[in-house]
Amino acid sequence: MTHNEDNQFTEEFIQTIDNFLADANKLAILGVGNKDNGDDGVGLYITEILQEANLPEWVTIFYCERVPEHFLGKIANLAPNRIIVLDAADMKEIPGAIAIFPKEMIAQGFHLSTHTLSLTMLEEFLKPIIPEIIIFYVGIQPKQTKFMTDLSDECVNAAEEFAELLIERIEKQI
Repeated sequence: MTHNEDNQFTEEFIQTIDNFLADANKLAILGVGNKDNGDDGVGLYITEILQEANLPEWVTIFYCERVPEHFLGKIANLAPNRIIVLDAADMKEIPGAIAIFPKEMIAQGFHLSTHTLSLTMLEEFLKPIIPEIIIFYVGIQPKQTKFMTDLSDECVNAAEEFAELLIERIEKQI
């Protein structure tokens, strides 16, 4: 998990992001989710924040919604060596908790989200085309995912904090 008692990101979490970004020559950030289902749209909200930021040219944002596989062609043409996938994830934690999942957990069928099949397909399709690709799966614990509800305050706060951290860490790479 990412937060300590003071609701700050841990040094280990920040270092993990820095290490991931250190060799990035092209970064694709994919927002996955469904805005109509409350906190299931938290990954999309983060991408909306990132789209408003003045990120460097080597960063491309994809607003994938429920179907990241529809963007495989565009992602393959971009040929990023790093991808961050942002999605709600039921980790049985407090709402708004954020975690980074290794691909091995996704491949073994860990239910990161309702979009797990698409996420494994993403890696299976892109790895042969871009062998050096590394994919980061970032999950945010939803509070509720009921149809026609808004994001919870917990997920809004977590999304804004994570987006701010990611912008800061990307800018540090310049």
